[in-house]
Amino acid sequence: MSDSPLYMQIKHFIADNIDTGRWPVGHRITTELELAKQFNVSRMTVNKAIRDLVNEGKLQRTPRLGTFVCQVEEKAESPLLDIRNIAAE
Repeated sequence: MSDSPLYMQIKHFIADNIDTGRWPVGHRITTELELAKQFNVSRMTVNKAIRDLVNEGKLQRTPRLGTFVCQVEEKAESPLLDIRNIAAE
C-alpha cells in the first residue's frame, strides 16, 4: 500500500476500474459495505471516496438501487471566460 490516505487509494481503485473499462458506463459498482470489507476500512472511508467521484461526475448514486458509472461529460468552453489583454485590444 502507498502512503496516500485510504480513501484516496479506494478512489484510485474505483477510477482505475472505470478508466480501464472493467466497469463500463451503466455498470453498478461494488457496494460500500463490500468495498469496506475488501479494503478493511470503515464504510465512511469508502463513502468519502465515492462522494469525491460523484462530485467529479464519474459516478451517479440512485437511492435504493446503487451507485453507477456514468458518462463523463465534457464541459463546454465559453468565450465569455476568456481573459483578454486590454492593451492588445
